[in-house]
Formats: sequence, C-alpha cells, structure tokens
Amino acid sequence: MILRAVSLTKILLVFAFALAVIPVLGQELGLTADDFRIEQLSEEGFHLYIRKTPDISSVLLVESTRDPAMTADNFAYRADEWNPVNGDEIRLLNGLPLEGLFSLVSSSPIPHPEFGEAFHIYIPWFIHYGYPELRQGEVYVGDGTYFNVRSFELPYADYRGAYEDNPFILHVTQRIPERPEGRFSEEAEIAFQEVAVQSGGDFIYAPDPEELIRIIEDILTAEKGNNVDIVICLDATASMRPYIDRIKADLISTLLGLITEFNGYRLGLVLYKDYYDEYLTRVYPFTRDLGAFQRNLNAVSVGGGGDIPEAVYEALYDGAVRFPWEAESRIMILAGDAPPHPRPKGRITREMTFQAIEDRDISVSMILLSN
Repeated sequence: MILRAVSLTKILLVFAFALAVIPVLGQELGLTADDFRIEQLSEEGFHLYIRKTPDISSVLLVESTRDPAMTADNFAYRADEWNPVNGDEIRLLNGLPLEGLFSLVSSSPIPHPEFGEAFHIYIPWFIHYGYPELRQGEVYVGDGTYFNVRSFELPYADYRGAYEDNPFILHVTQRIPERPEGRFSEEAEIAFQEVAVQSGGDFIYAPDPEELIRIIEDILTAEKGNNVDIVICLDATASMRPYIDRIKADLISTLLGLITEFNGYRLGLVLYKDYYDEYLTRVYPFTRDLGAFQRNLNAVSVGGGGDIPEAVYEALYDGAVRFPWEAESRIMILAGDAPPHPRPKGRITREMTFQAIEDRDISVSMILLSN
C-alpha cells in the first residue's frame, strides 16, 4: 500500500482467494495468496502485482474460471483506453495478435522489492468484457469484484501452451486514520470522509492549530513539480478563532517555502459560515499575489455559527464552480470542525456538490479540526 503521509487516509486491501486447480503436467502454474500484492491509488484504480515464477510466462485477467466442458463463453477483461502499464502488451489468440484491445495482460515482468520479479497489471475503476454479437458488459471494480488470474506457460496469454486458473475475490475495507486526542464531531467525521473518498483526496484529523499548518504543507508538498490550482475553504465561525489566527500568522510563510517547487500556481480562498450569519460563503478569486492573499486572510473576522452544522457543502460547491480551474493538479482543501447540514437548507445539495467536484476533476482534502 502506498501512503503519502502517515496522517493521510489509509486504505486496507484484504483478499480472499479460492484457488481452482487445473492439473498441468510438468508445469507449476498455480498461484497462492502470497503471490499477489495490490496497491490502490484513489485517483486512478488498482495496481496488481503477481509473482513471476519460473514456469509462468504471462498472466491474463478474465471474468471467471473456464467452463470445464468448454461450452460457455469466457472473456478476458480489458480497459477502455490505453494506459502506460499494459497498453502496449501483446495478446495472442489462435497464434494471432488481437488488435485494438487493451486486455489486462502482462508478459513483461518488472523488478519488485518483495517478489524479485512480478507481472504488473493496471486495473481501472471500470473494466469491460465480451463482444456485441455474443455477450458483453462493464464491471465497476470494488469490494466483492470477482477476478480470475489465468497463468500461462507461454508469453502473450497464448493458449497453445498450458494454463491454469487462479480465481479470487477483491475485498476493500477503508481504514480510518487513528483518531488523535481531541473533541471531534462524529457527524463531521462521516461527512468529511465521504467527500475525501469520493474526490480522491485525503481525510485528516488536526487536533490543534499547529498541526493544521503542517497538514496543509504535507498535502501541497506532494504536488511538487506540477502546475497547481489551490482553493482553501475555511470555516469562519466563532469556534475557529485559534485555527484562523494560526493560518493568518503562518500559512503564507509556509507557502513561500513551497511555491518555487511548483511549475506554476494560483491560490483561491472560500470562507464559509452558515445561513442567517453575516454571509453564507465569501469567495476570493485566484491570485498569484501572496501579499494580496495575506490581506484577504487578515480581513477574516470569525463569528456566528449558532447551530452545530455549517455550510460545508455550499463552500465546496462554490469552490468548485466559482473558480476557472485549469492546472494539471486541482487541489481543494477544506478545514472545519462542524458537519454539513444533513438536509439542504438552501438550493445546494450534497449531490450537486459531488457532481460539481467530479466534473472539474478536483481532489478535495478534508481536514477535521478539534472543537
């Protein structure tokens, strides 16, 4: 599992393997649970690594084990577009290469820190199988998805040699970061996690103002070398005073240490409170002028927030739709200590917010503050 930082969201992947053995004389093509490793990158999909053994020359992901009577169609999985991991891999059928298909196949083992050598297969969120004239479909890869890793004696998934089926079920469990000491809203915890997972961002606890600055620095450090658009959404209600004070004092100096590592950058700011407060949201457009950004921060006056929920979805929605997002890395960071309203109080809904974020390909990191 690849983790960007110990404080960031962790994903635990657990596998249940039920191996189907088709006897193959003279060949050792079977695989066990110890021969598989998988990494989930939330902004992409899954990366499956399969141990390279002396007798296995290629592997192919298929929808099920082969019918022993050879009467039922059995299709390989494929991606709908080229990818750098498997996009150029060759697959043979009846001795001829299949053209124009991005099968989930590998005949090209790569170095692996644990296995020595491993086949590497990239599995996108959506995979396809079959043909219009026979049977076809699409599968969303997630918890409970059934796979069969078919291992081959010959390269290119060539059925003219021996092969063996190794089926398994993918079980995905999200593991929440260990909660530090502090008073954290359980309702906010659930909602913030959902936003982060849906957008491919991170969910992080910040037990104190100093930790908040460090977390923002960690999130942005991961974007070194990229052209970045950054929008920071801040709860500006009364309970946020110590966090806002620290942001006013330290955020710009932190950014000064990072901006030379970006190919380009723009900063935007969204303040949010709640219905019937001084304002619902207040949006400051993108700027490259850190002095202007500091002046906007200095002008923030905390207050309001009479009830517990705040305008979280409204802030995220405005962060998505009211900025001209252009950069290759599109980062929104929301810091707050209160949950969104469980039912809309105005026109902005949870569904509208998620759709606006998805449409603009924004990664949202949600920082839950101790109240």
